[in-house]
This record gives sequence, structure tokens and C-alpha cells, in this order.
Amino acid sequence: MKKEEFKFILKQGEGQFVEFKEKFSEEVIETLVAFSNSKGGKVILGVNDKKQILGISLGKESLSNWINEVKCKTEPFITPDFEVLEIEKKKLVIIETIEFPLKPVAIKGIVFIRKNNSNMRLSAKEISEIYLKTKNSSWDFYIKEGVTLNYLDDKKISKARELIEKNLEVNLVSNHNFLKKYDLVTDKGVSNAAYLLFSKKPLRETDIQIGLFNEPSIIKKSKLIRNDLFSEVQEVMDFIEAYILREYVITGKPQREERWQYPLNALREFIINAIIHKDYLDGLHTQIKVYPDKVEIFNVREDRFSDHPKVYSQTQRLFDIGKLPYDVNLKDVISGKEKSHPRNRLIAEVFRDANFIERYGSGISRALKEFREYGLIEPEIQEKSGGFEVVAYDKKTVEKTVEKTVEKTVEKTVEKILLLIKENPKITQEELAEKTGLTRRGVEWNINKLKEDKKIKRIGPDKGGYWEIKKIGENEVTKVK
Repeated sequence: MKKEEFKFILKQGEGQFVEFKEKFSEEVIETLVAFSNSKGGKVILGVNDKKQILGISLGKESLSNWINEVKCKTEPFITPDFEVLEIEKKKLVIIETIEFPLKPVAIKGIVFIRKNNSNMRLSAKEISEIYLKTKNSSWDFYIKEGVTLNYLDDKKISKARELIEKNLEVNLVSNHNFLKKYDLVTDKGVSNAAYLLFSKKPLRETDIQIGLFNEPSIIKKSKLIRNDLFSEVQEVMDFIEAYILREYVITGKPQREERWQYPLNALREFIINAIIHKDYLDGLHTQIKVYPDKVEIFNVREDRFSDHPKVYSQTQRLFDIGKLPYDVNLKDVISGKEKSHPRNRLIAEVFRDANFIERYGSGISRALKEFREYGLIEPEIQEKSGGFEVVAYDKKTVEKTVEKTVEKTVEKTVEKILLLIKENPKITQEELAEKTGLTRRGVEWNINKLKEDKKIKRIGPDKGGYWEIKKIGENEVTKVK
């Protein structure tokens, strides 16, 4: 590493690919394991977390001992590169490792992954996910025990096949050939994906609860959707369209234009994401709440499930919402920078080829853009205790929020002007503008409003006169101090 590169890294600080440590320890090996399970990274020894260069003392056998310790404590063992760099007459050691091809890498049986600027310990289920991802597979590729072709609905298979043939302009010949080509069915049996996509009978695993709410404690209508995954998308959209507002806009064109309360394509994108990224193995169920002024989408655990939408307190929901995949960074998903690795790769592939989604990783950012272009604020997308929730707001909610913000701003400005006048009755409008940050016209508007409300009165001429405060209690002025 060149000195210029080190100075740049030091300036940037710790992050996804860099960590500073004062000395070599087992924590360093944990970080190297986390980097190996992610996209690689560097540990720099001799620098503290405040970015101060302390240096590190090295014996003749230090580097070889550290290399052996890393090798002995990791499984499968990793062999990072060690480099000594001298900065300000102090020695530093740069330990660099690349992404390991065979995951997961563990230290003493514990697996870590790098997320932002910290190491996250993975659960047993997350360890199985990282292993399957390494094999370019996922849970939905695996065979569903005890399920045969007789469990699958031929009409549902034909519908999916026809959608793919139309979108890709291909001929898949037959349902059997389609299932084989997509690994939905193998010589060993029927995959989990095929079972969820084409089962003849309703499956509890695919349950979606959707309800119409006046407020969190009042349910006007509820529906339990239990169908194949393709049909569920349309059923959810039919329910939403039945209860959100729709108006017709006269544009001068021969036909009037429809305008829905929300951009339907964007809502559909959120619904599809909830379906194809859901953790079906962990018994999660999508729950959707339609309010007069917002739509909420999130997942709940099976042990909290009932046949009707259930209202949870905010505290309960923190634990009920299903987790994002272990390697997903929420900020990158929202911005579109994160290349998506679907939790259910086979289901996502079928949805993509059937033209239900364009490509992995672009859906969320594209849906947010549609909301902005529609004149609405971006939906709230939050990770709560490792979970995922989308809340979309309508225009009236936005307008009310803006109104309240403006009212509070005006109120605070008026209070500040009154306080300044009280402290100096001879204060000029130029001085008020300087102290409040308002323009001269803004000060004039507020002064005239205070006069109209008979809260202040001008005594004497503009030059040499002073302000007298009327009808204002001491508490009203005191509270802005």
C-alpha cells in the first residue's frame, strides 16, 4: 500500500471495507472472517478508532505467528496478506483479505459478516442462507418432502408458462418441459418453489392478511388471501383498488384520465417484493393495512397469526416484522445501489421472466421515484429490529404535515420577534431581520400581522420611536427563551 492510499483511507475512516485496531487480537480475526464472508477488506493495525496513528511494535516472529493464528482459528482456513507500512516513523501492519469463494468462514464455529462498519454474528438459519448463496442456490430450490406432481395445478403452471413465453418470446413446448427447464421439478421431486407457485390446495405458507382500517383499532373489512403466489399479487391489488380513492382528471384529451390515490405500479412493486423476498421457511406472513390516508405493508410471524388481521402495539411489531436477508443493506436497497440477491432465487427468476419484475435490485428505487413523480413523498421504508416495513402516504397527509410544519415555524418566528422586542423596544426592522434570519419583507409581514392581532403597537415615529407589547402574557414570551 502506498502512503497516499493510506492517507486517503485514514481520512475516510472505518467502514464496510476498513477497520482500525491498535494491536493484533482475536477481534482482528473476527473482522477478517467477516470480511471473508462479505466482499473483502483491510484491517490496519497501529491506528485507533479515533484515527490516531499509534504504531505497533513488531518482533522477528510477529507476522508469522499472526498468520499461523489466523490459519488455525478459521474454518475453512484463510490466508490474508500482511504488509508493513511506515508512517510518521511508526510501523503499521495492513492485513487484507478477499471475499472467500466457499462460505461460510467461521472462527471457533462462529460466523460473522461485515455490515456497514461492524461485524454481525449470523444465526444458524442465516448461516444456511450464506451457504446456499455460495452454491448459487436458495431454500426454494430444495425438494419438498412428500410432494409429487399430483399436488400441482396444471392450469396454474400453464398460466405461468404462457406469461414467460409471451414475455421472452420463446416456446417452452410443454408444462413438463417448463418445470424441468426452471428446476422447478427434478428427478428427485418437486421443489419448494413449485409447491408455493402451483399448489392445487391453498397453503398456509402463502397467507396474506389484508384489512381496511379507519384507525389502528377499528377494522372495517378484512380478508385472508391464501392462493398461489402469482394470483395473490392480483388479489391484493384488487382489494387495494376497491378501497383507495380514484378521481378523473380533465386534460382536454378525448378521454378523461384516471388518477388513483397512489401510483398503482409502485404499490404493486412493494407487494411483489414482499412476496418474493418473504422467509417462507420461518413461517412469516405478509400483512397489509389500508387506511384512508396510508397503506402499510409488513410481515408477521406464524405464532402471531390469526384468521383475521390483528392489531399489534408498536412494541409487539418490532419483534413481529420479518427480517431482511443477512447481507442486505437497507440504504443501498433504497438507493438502488445494492445488487439484489433474492432470498428465494427460483421464485424471483420465475416472476422476472413472467415480467412481474424487471430485474433484481431496481424495484424499490424505481417505486420510490414513481411516488416522487406522482407528487407524493417517498414511502417510509424502515428496518426495525432487523425487519422491513413500508408505509405509503397520500397527498392529503403530506399537505397536513406541511401545514403543521409551516404553522409551527410561523409561531416560533412570531414568538422570537416578540422576545426581541421585549428585550429591546427600540429594535429596528433591519436588526429583526438580522437576528431572525428573515428577509426585510418577511419581517414586515410578521410585524403587520402582530399589529392586526393587537399584540404590538408603535409609539412615536419610525425613527426615534419604540414598540409597545400588548395582550401578551409573560409565559408566552418566556417559553421561547
